Amino acid sequence: GPTIIQRMLGGNVVLAAASWRRLNLMWVAFFVFAGALNLYVAYRYDEATWVNFKLFGLMGLTLVFALLQGVWIARKSEQSASDGEAKP
Repeated sequence: GPTIIQRMLGGNVVLAAASWRRLNLMWVAFFVFAGALNLYVAYRYDEATWVNFKLFGLMGLTLVFALLQGVWIARKSEQSASDGEAKP
């Protein structure tokens, strides 16, 4: 079946099945990394630093990652369209 990210974006984005799986795994890896980084900061620094990290650091990381994903999706979507996989 479709991945979670494909269910969310599938109506607006055309990608090959392998690209959908890769995109989903990139998000999984990002959230695992962000969670581990959050735990590291929470246990190594004081509460005020951790709160600032959660508010600004994780939000910034997520924004940058989402923008990079947009570029990646655009490149893969163009490839899919040129391969004849695009919807009319």
